[in-house]
Amino acid sequence: MGLGDHRGFTLIEVVVAAAIILGVVLATSDGVVAVKGLTARSATRQAAEARVAAEIEHLRCLPFAPPATSGATLAAATSGSDLVSSVFPRADTTLDTADAWFAPEARDDCPAGTFFTAVSLPQGRMTIAATFVVGTAGGWRAVPAARLSGYDVRQAVELPSAALLVRVTAAWQSAAAQGTVARSAIISNPAQGPCRIAVPAVSEGA
Repeated sequence: MGLGDHRGFTLIEVVVAAAIILGVVLATSDGVVAVKGLTARSATRQAAEARVAAEIEHLRCLPFAPPATSGATLAAATSGSDLVSSVFPRADTTLDTADAWFAPEARDDCPAGTFFTAVSLPQGRMTIAATFVVGTAGGWRAVPAARLSGYDVRQAVELPSAALLVRVTAAWQSAAAQGTVARSAIISNPAQGPCRIAVPAVSEGA
């Protein structure tokens, strides 16, 4: 055996090899954790999107607000399961609660005169915003908040308009990540005559 013929590994070589292997293992572990985090975040967001879409479809399927019989109020003619009673029961800030409130001023990307309803979700919170709107040559316009003064579905004999702009927003959170998903739709009362439908674009925030 010559002097330059070495067999086996030196201690330094073993330590270096172990360090390299450990680095690879740690990097792989971090990658697995990151993938799991992204998967969980994606699943939570998709669940929020599905919840928002389902709520919009549910509201579309409700009767808008059956017309009252002669001399009767709208509340007397409805079963309480109509759209207007569900999303815009009144325009009175003195009756506001933590889960249902009227906003005479513009807020949360909604025009003045919007009624908000909040619903708790397993992983976040959903808000339903409803605004009475009218179709004009220039597009949909919100009914002025001043014209809604005193409106209450329990005493009303007619509606402020025959169409509602409904915006459903769901806030989601997964670990340190959070965001919102929102969808809007114009829902009108066919019984009130032809009404031009113009659904605003879906908006999302991550």
